Amino acid sequence: MKKRILLVSVLQFFFTLNSCSSDSGDNSTPTPEPPIVVVKTAKVTSYSKNAGETGETISIYGENFSDKASDIKITFDGVSATIVSATATEIKFVLPQTEKVLPKLELTIENKTISNEVKNDYEGNIGILPARSLTGWIAQENNLDRDGETFNIQMESDKIVYFSGSFKTSDGGITWKPWADGSVFHVTTNNEGWSSGIGNPKMTKITAGGSVVTKAFANIENINDVYYCIYVDANMKDGTVVTQNGKVYTTSNGLDFTKSYELSGTTANLFQSTKIDNNHIWVIGYKPITVGVNKPFILFKNNTTDGWKEYPFVNEEAGYIAREICFVDNENGFLLINHYNQSLLDVKLFKTNNGGDSWTEVYNSELFTKFTFKDANTGWAVLDNKIYKSTNGGTAWTLDYTHSQKIGAIAYKNNVVWAFSEDKIIKRYL
Repeated sequence: MKKRILLVSVLQFFFTLNSCSSDSGDNSTPTPEPPIVVVKTAKVTSYSKNAGETGETISIYGENFSDKASDIKITFDGVSATIVSATATEIKFVLPQTEKVLPKLELTIENKTISNEVKNDYEGNIGILPARSLTGWIAQENNLDRDGETFNIQMESDKIVYFSGSFKTSDGGITWKPWADGSVFHVTTNNEGWSSGIGNPKMTKITAGGSVVTKAFANIENINDVYYCIYVDANMKDGTVVTQNGKVYTTSNGLDFTKSYELSGTTANLFQSTKIDNNHIWVIGYKPITVGVNKPFILFKNNTTDGWKEYPFVNEEAGYIAREICFVDNENGFLLINHYNQSLLDVKLFKTNNGGDSWTEVYNSELFTKFTFKDANTGWAVLDNKIYKSTNGGTAWTLDYTHSQKIGAIAYKNNVVWAFSEDKIIKRYL
């Protein structure tokens, strides 16, 4: 009996000791580690459009944006854009009005600048053109390194314009890229063409996209004359070039040229032209009527049967030259005549309705330097920093726009007029 009581007491002591040992924490359950929080980095990956007009809604796409518009700020050269909506992957906003056409874009979320991984022609930015207006002229930044003076502008649309042969814009003037090395040129609808420089009259072929290809053109390569008129059809085979002294060369294979016309008697000085197609070409300048007496002159072709013709303005005063020409169709055209020294005496505007076979003076008041016409009635002319408009075929003009700088060039195509000053492109949508 005493032995049983002793055994029970020993067991109780053992269990008590074991319990105290457990309470000491030697075998306690580990405290759980705090959860790891993964911070997701926001970034911009693309845009719905790389360029637009002021007031247009555009989307920025990316990752890990905020869905609270109040957390988001988008600026262009510091000018804030209005946020329309926001999700984790898309932010819609309205393009603001900016001074530059290619301002610096910055996106911040909760005051943190977001990484931009967009690769485009604008170094990751978005181009902004002024909102178009149907009631007046608008001006935008002109970042083309030229003063606006040019021998030739060829417009293909309100976005695609070739300036003096050397540069092309495909985005309405936001950016300009080299197209050819020459100021006299013609571009086909396929973005190909021919080009020639004034200092270097050698003619070159321009392939689609603006790549210059050195090309030997038979029978005209060795002449020491400048081509002030170049035309080639979209097939890059049928073409015509006219030299400064009035020699006309044509080709039907885009390689071998034949002299098809040469001025009789004394040569002319021809330095400007307009073309509708290979059978409707007008080249202007001046030609001596008698020794030392220069008068306005046109060398032209206006149909498929008559060949090349000459139109000397024998009744005009000596020292005047044909300066600018514009044809709106095969029949209706306008011609600007002024003195060789443009600051002297008056300017005369002539009009034809038979392709240039005869001309009638319609205006001789303002000293216009450049002009363009939409049709036989509506046109615009430049005088220093002003643009005038006519709605009756050039017989009367009213002031339409005043700019802060001298305007050096103007052209029309597809219901939009472009004019160039030193640091602005001025547009009028119709």
